[in-house]
Amino acid sequence: MISDGLKLMVLGVGTVFSFLGLMVVFMVISAKVLAPFAHVLEAPAAAPKRKSKPEGKQPKNDEDKQLAAAAIAAVHMHRNRKK
Repeated sequence: MISDGLKLMVLGVGTVFSFLGLMVVFMVISAKVLAPFAHVLEAPAAAPKRKSKPEGKQPKNDEDKQLAAAAIAAVHMHRNRKK
């Protein structure tokens, strides 16, 4: 029974290994075949937008301010709790 299991394991691992090897070969071949067409397939990269004023890490609205205050209070309570 163990020999049958080993045979199935070798067959399964061999099948997966062969498939992955063939996949790598076909990917390399397709990369070489499609290399001349790379300029057609790629979209041009957009230029990054620059902000006029650098904004700090300040919350933008009241809800964000409340969340930041709650987080600061929770950290403060955690650090100052008595053991």
